[in-house]
Order: sequence, then C-alpha cells, then structure tokens
Amino acid sequence: MRAIITYHSIDSSGSAISTSEQQFRQHASWLARNDKVKVVSLEALLSASDNDHAIALTFDDAFKNFRTVAAPILSSHGFPATLFIATSHAGRSNAWKAPRGAGEIPLLPLMDWADIASVAERGISIGSHARSHRALPSLCAADLHDEIAQSADEIRRELGKRPSAFAYPYGIASARERNEVSRLYDLAVGAELSVLGEKSDRYMLPRIDAYYLRKAGVIESFGLPKFIRFLKLRNRGRQLRTSVNRLLGPGGG
Repeated sequence: MRAIITYHSIDSSGSAISTSEQQFRQHASWLARNDKVKVVSLEALLSASDNDHAIALTFDDAFKNFRTVAAPILSSHGFPATLFIATSHAGRSNAWKAPRGAGEIPLLPLMDWADIASVAERGISIGSHARSHRALPSLCAADLHDEIAQSADEIRRELGKRPSAFAYPYGIASARERNEVSRLYDLAVGAELSVLGEKSDRYMLPRIDAYYLRKAGVIESFGLPKFIRFLKLRNRGRQLRTSVNRLLGPGGG
C-alpha cells in the first residue's frame, strides 16, 4: 500500500486545515516505530511496489509553523517531505479564498524566502503550489501559464533549483491544467482521498488529507484492509460535497 499524506498548518485551532502539534508528533512517532511502513520521498513512492507499505509526507501552503514545529520533528526522525509554496504569498499570509464548507480558517503567517531556503538546506523538497493559490480551471491561458511557469521560475531564482513537483490549488485541475503542468514538472498532486495504485495518474496523484487521520487508530491501520474501507466510506461523503462545491464555484484546499 502506498499513500501520500497532506498536512497544512500545525496549530491548535482545530480548523479544517489544522493538525495539532500533539497529533503530528503522534503520527511521526508511530511512523518512526513502525518498521513495516517506510516514509519516502514522492519520487521514491512512485517507483515503489504496491506490495510495499510506504508513505510520502507533503505540506501545503508553507505556514510559518512548518519551520518552527513540523520541520524539527521531521528532522529528528530523518523523514523526507515536500513543501508546496504559493510563491507570490511567501512572507505574507494565507489570505486566499478558504475551502468551501470548511468552516472558519485561521489567518496565519507564511514562510518567507529565507525560511524556505533554511528548510530546503535541511533536506525538505520544495514544490510549487502555483503563484497565488487561485483555482486554475477558472483562469485564462495566459494567467494559467503565469501561475504554473512563473512559480517554477521564482523558486529557481530564490533557491537555485527548479521544482519537480506541483500541487494544484484546491486539488482541482482539468486536462488543460494537467497538460500544462506536465510540460514543466515531473509529477503533480491533487486531493482525491485514496491510496496510490498502478493506474494512478502521475499528474493527478491522490492524497489523504490529515484531517481524516485525526481519529485515534486511523493512521495506525495503514496497510490493513480496514484502512481502505475507512477511505472509501469517507470518500463517498467527500465526493458528494465536491460535486456540490463545483456547482457552486471554486473554493477548497
């Protein structure tokens, strides 16, 4: 079983994008103790077998608390991770449209380029979350190119290395956006609540949001049939909400 887990903010607010420090430490400690589940990079996860039990850790938006809380915990366990940044918001805040139906989302500071460079030097992979965290399907061709290509250029300019991974804002993308991303990146991640399979699209890889791992015992069931049953149950409700949200307009993740 292979899966990508998505975290956003490590804080105690209890919001839909938040994982408490205690919860994150529990997740990391369990992964470190479990010799049957490996924590690997996104690239290594793609080349692993479905018979392997492997997890890749990703963090969206680059909140300041990634540097102060998450990064030291990851480092203490020797875990790789990918941090996706909305480049025009570096050093600012997550003042973009909140996920529809997510309730109150805290306005929090984001890492600046010095922060991002410091975690990159410690081995964290830096990926693009576009420039301004706008829903890509709503953009004209020129704006779409700017969001996808210019964000890569900004990361290369600031850090000296082009990103190889892309995360779609709100987890949504049509064939047009996937095709545009595939010209510049090696892989891209979305927000489908699922593990990876042989037929997973390299440019729309599924991810499991940490929001669904808050309940005690859920992440500990990874690799077992009941973990898949749990995802399928949660995915039915999530797909229904997503269908409604798409009818109402963009706003999520």
